[in-house]
Amino acid sequence: MSRSAIIRYRLRKGVCPMMNKLIKAGMGLMLAAVMALAVPSESYAAPGLGSGAVFPNRYNEYASTYVSTQTTYLNGLYFTVDCYHDRVIYAEPENVGTDTSHWKIMADDLNKPHSICSDGVIYLVTDTDNNRVVTYTRLVTGEFIELQSFENVGIRPHYCVYDQASASFYVWSSYTGEMFIYKRPANGFALRLDKVKRLDYLNGVYTRSFTIDGNNILLCSQGAGGIISVNKRTFALTGVYPVCDDLGGVVQVAHIGSHYYLTTSSDRFGNQSRATVVRSTSLGGFYYPGQYEDVNGLLGGLRGSAVPYYLTPAAGVYFARFMGTGGGYNDFAVTFAEDPFGNIILGTRFP
Repeated sequence: MSRSAIIRYRLRKGVCPMMNKLIKAGMGLMLAAVMALAVPSESYAAPGLGSGAVFPNRYNEYASTYVSTQTTYLNGLYFTVDCYHDRVIYAEPENVGTDTSHWKIMADDLNKPHSICSDGVIYLVTDTDNNRVVTYTRLVTGEFIELQSFENVGIRPHYCVYDQASASFYVWSSYTGEMFIYKRPANGFALRLDKVKRLDYLNGVYTRSFTIDGNNILLCSQGAGGIISVNKRTFALTGVYPVCDDLGGVVQVAHIGSHYYLTTSSDRFGNQSRATVVRSTSLGGFYYPGQYEDVNGLLGGLRGSAVPYYLTPAAGVYFARFMGTGGGYNDFAVTFAEDPFGNIILGTRFP
């Protein structure tokens, strides 16, 4: 069967009415090109068309992940970003299993990906060591197809978030102090770069994540030694919150219930035996050891053998991802929430 015939079959029920019209009209366009032309009146800022690769429904060959950075729940599926295996994997709730050989491969042509997000139609992945972001959608037959590739997204884009309030995808470049903001037309599949916000004081300063917290964006900067708060709309500086030396390898901060939770991969000097999860009632509380609480053990983390990474909200809970250390790399994730009294409610554990 030819490639165009395969595409016609997979889209028989329609991912997009426009595509159906083009296919029925006999126009032999590659699917990626169709996606890029979904709203021809829009002008897009230098995206590539993407490979158009369709990733077949196949199971992951690895029983465990290798330095995985994020687990989340999107559109009825669980996803894990398996960074050192250069892939993103997913599972239906009934097929999660006890190891990741029960999961399927979303995409495996990446280079140290770190995060994934979705607006319900488009999935965006930070292809970190290729300095790009890639978009996908899921076909009616279950496979994922690559749509667009945005090259030169700063240096090592680490983290991405879909912000429903602004209907925008936010992508952070970890070494250039730039936030790339993308939008998708309501009746199209192609993203366009809407704007780039630059924070010159974070250029060249390693900053691994951000969290949208109301009207502010909280950036966790290992290079700057703490948390930087900026206005979500203007990106004007709204606060600087240093952390103590023990928490110097900051990864992410998230406002959960009555506390701010902070993950750190090491102390300020790179000692990973200090990796932990702590919480405080204020952002300023991470500077003084007596003002924050170590909750690593409550989430299943063990000092020296599990490095916490991203905290991701989804389905009414938070997913905390832990990367194993040593030869085994026994990575895992847990879901948790905080009750009205400030107690941590631990949920499901994932491989």
